[in-house]
Amino acid sequence: MRKGFALLTLALGAALASPVAAGALEDAVADTAHTPDEYLATFDEALLPGLGPIGAPPPITGNPEIDARIRELGEERGYTRRPEPTQNLVRTDGALLHPAASAAWEGLQAAARAEGQTLILTSGYRSGSHQASLMLGKLTGYNDASIEAVLDIIAVPGYSKHHTGYALDMVSDTHQRFDFVNSPEYSWLAENNFERAKAFGFIPSYPEGIINAGPNPEPWELVWVGATNIVCGDFEATTKAPFCDTIGSPFVRNIAWLIEQGITTGCRANRFCTNDTLTRAQAATFLWRMEGMPTASAAIEFDDVALNGFYTEAVRWMVEIGHTSRTSPSAFSPNDDLTREQFVTFLWRLAGQPAPLKPLPFDDVDPDRFSADAIAWAAEVGVTVGTSSTEFSPADTATRGQVAAFLHRYDRIHVQLTNGVA
Repeated sequence: MRKGFALLTLALGAALASPVAAGALEDAVADTAHTPDEYLATFDEALLPGLGPIGAPPPITGNPEIDARIRELGEERGYTRRPEPTQNLVRTDGALLHPAASAAWEGLQAAARAEGQTLILTSGYRSGSHQASLMLGKLTGYNDASIEAVLDIIAVPGYSKHHTGYALDMVSDTHQRFDFVNSPEYSWLAENNFERAKAFGFIPSYPEGIINAGPNPEPWELVWVGATNIVCGDFEATTKAPFCDTIGSPFVRNIAWLIEQGITTGCRANRFCTNDTLTRAQAATFLWRMEGMPTASAAIEFDDVALNGFYTEAVRWMVEIGHTSRTSPSAFSPNDDLTREQFVTFLWRLAGQPAPLKPLPFDDVDPDRFSADAIAWAAEVGVTVGTSSTEFSPADTATRGQVAAFLHRYDRIHVQLTNGVA
């Protein structure tokens, strides 16, 4: 068990900060060079907030057999089912957009205006019923030829990127939708692999050169994915840079250490999911791996801990050394999101529950709270610097990036103590 952490000073904690080069993420976006297929994959694989699970497709014609045929033909040419928003959209220039897409559009529009270009928003979010009305207005019959002709330009209801609130259509003051590709505005946007659009988080929805992606190319449609997803869409992992979503993160060095120690391999190929929350089961597993995955034989008295879960041995070890906590007399709640105070308390117990030598520096932590001593200790030795100079945000969920920083600082402090630096 690691002891003596209360002997360290805040100065040591300050020395463990992980500065990140300014503009690293922006530079990475500018350096991308997507192919048309990579643009399509970038949206399909993007991690975007505020979207729900994909449900049943909406009705189209009222005839289930015809609707099924329309969907079948659409899927054969590459149309993909899309989720709907779970959060409020904002009205922008008469259209509804996800707040991030709205803010980015206003920035892109202003940048275009500053260079003598006029971008006009014509469409944003569309419901399934709205998409169905657009399709019905173009269908001249229900035979395959008529359906295919409409699918050239109109997505199957339930399959449009517009359903997400992240896609938008635009024109200029001199060129309408089907002629937009010939406009100065399109040339301005598409120059240097859509560098200007990507600077604001946008990529083309259906660029020239696509194969079996749904509609014909649509130069008038952009979709917002944000900087990180843009980088991930044109990323090749290396030993030194295994993750596309840690570029520009203040936790990049902490995450690199976590990988080097074999504590985690990330959340999916090429991604660490820095801003995702961590469950109590995942946190227990991180701690157990950091300590070398010790064998334990303690009986687990929690009713909700699986017999052969990925986290079972980690919880068994925590029970054996007396450092686990219950959420009820018989529950560990492995799938609950972990809070910042819970994880710091885990670390404090692992350190031997040292008494803090300095008072709590955070105004938002009750001195009588179960985590008060743990948080005071963590601040004293530099495991945490809080979410501000006066706040720790104890009840906030702990992100994977934050936990990487907690663990890395904890380990480095232990090394300092072991080497007699304290």
